[in-house]
Amino acid sequence: MHYTGTEAGRYRWHRLKLRMPVIGPLTHQAILSRISRSLSISMAAGLPVIQALNIIARSAGNDFMAERVTRLRDAVERGDGLSRAAATVGMFPSLVIQMLAVGEETGEITDLLSEVADFYEREVDYSLKNLSAALEPLLIIGVGGMVLVLALGVFLPMWEMVAKVSSGH
Repeated sequence: MHYTGTEAGRYRWHRLKLRMPVIGPLTHQAILSRISRSLSISMAAGLPVIQALNIIARSAGNDFMAERVTRLRDAVERGDGLSRAAATVGMFPSLVIQMLAVGEETGEITDLLSEVADFYEREVDYSLKNLSAALEPLLIIGVGGMVLVLALGVFLPMWEMVAKVSSGH
């Protein structure tokens, strides 16, 4: 735990969490949903994009993703459009980048960011439902195994006692 207390250790741990088999994609989608929603709300409230990205980077909850948001902010500060900067940073899939490009062209970027956030929230909910459905059989097998061990712990001594009595010892 001391290692994750350091800045470099926490960064590596957060990056590793995003690469874990089942938890990684779920965490990544949840963070992208939060970032998209926060950016949409901030821009709709009239906050400049660079200020909004600064705030989002500090509240991302994952150092690896916060670093990506900071890189996104830096690219926007250099004059790149949000969609182009997002493509450079590589934190969003191509579909989201295309939606950002359409939003920039039509002036509806806050609405499209809100839709992206809704999409990721639905994906997280769907993944959680599937995860719980996938865990049910494993939990049933685990509980059945524990019941088997307890039953054998009770019945084996009784069977041994009956065997000894019937053999005459």
